Amino acid sequence: MIQDRLAEAVRTEFEKKRILVLGDLMVDEYILGKVGRISPEAPVPVLNYKGTERSAGGASNVALNMHAMGGRLFMAGVVGTDDGGIWLREFLSASDIDTEGIVVEENRMTTLKTRFATKVQQLLRVDREDNRPIQALTQTKILGYIAQHILEWDAVVLSDYCKGVFDNPDFVRRIIRICNENRVIVTIDSKSRNIDAFENADFVKPNNLELENAVNIKICDLESLDRAGKTYLERSGAKSIIVTRGAEGISIFERGRERADYASKAVQVFDVTGAGDTVISTITLGIASGLSLDDAVVLANIAAGVVIGKRGTAAVSKDELLERLRERKHDK
Repeated sequence: MIQDRLAEAVRTEFEKKRILVLGDLMVDEYILGKVGRISPEAPVPVLNYKGTERSAGGASNVALNMHAMGGRLFMAGVVGTDDGGIWLREFLSASDIDTEGIVVEENRMTTLKTRFATKVQQLLRVDREDNRPIQALTQTKILGYIAQHILEWDAVVLSDYCKGVFDNPDFVRRIIRICNENRVIVTIDSKSRNIDAFENADFVKPNNLELENAVNIKICDLESLDRAGKTYLERSGAKSIIVTRGAEGISIFERGRERADYASKAVQVFDVTGAGDTVISTITLGIASGLSLDDAVVLANIAAGVVIGKRGTAAVSKDELLERLRERKHDK
């Protein structure tokens, strides 16, 4: 039974996996309060400050997701010398994530997304970021780190939010080449249109909008989805692509087979923040643990259903995933 197969992988195999996540690192900051009136100065709500919370976002949220599901995680990327960069490295280290691969660049701002919110509503988001390409020396340091440790990892995840880490396509190709030469799984979650750099990646995970933008095909039905997915697969040279389609579920495109669709189970949605991170985290851990791509996608759909029921940037724990699998088994 598929639920038993998935549960066995989560229970016994996930904790054995060592994964590197490389990508755009961010800090998610929440300025929390309560709104009781409208400002007399302008037609805007007045937020009575109650507190500030921070969490690790972007590529670091992918690492936190995989760690929560039981994996041993290594983090690589770039931060600045500012407060956000210092906080992020300390937070990840305290979360038992190896930060040796994080490079500090002088005169670079760590991406900080500040959200002003009440318990039930986000009022405003302020982004402070530096989207310039990372320095050539930084690329060299990251490549050296990967080459030195590649045999220690079961998989490498590239998490690209278009904040500068992967602006150089040759840098991406060299990472994939190192993984291929050492038979290490390499998976990609990217907002980039430079998809020809993804040749020989095990899979790439665009969402519907990212797929449309990359191949310039508007997706309005299953026929256009099919054309867009096959075009992306051909142009990218990846072994497969996995398209996250929100409420419509997840679709797999692989060479030599028809599109496979997996519907999402209807759940109460509080926040979709980080759902894509959960999907690539679960699928990567799944295939690294010996699951087929299709089984890993089924598991990812279940994990995404858990995370969208939470508020803010969130991760799915191993216990939560096992509990949801038990519930599905009993529902049959």
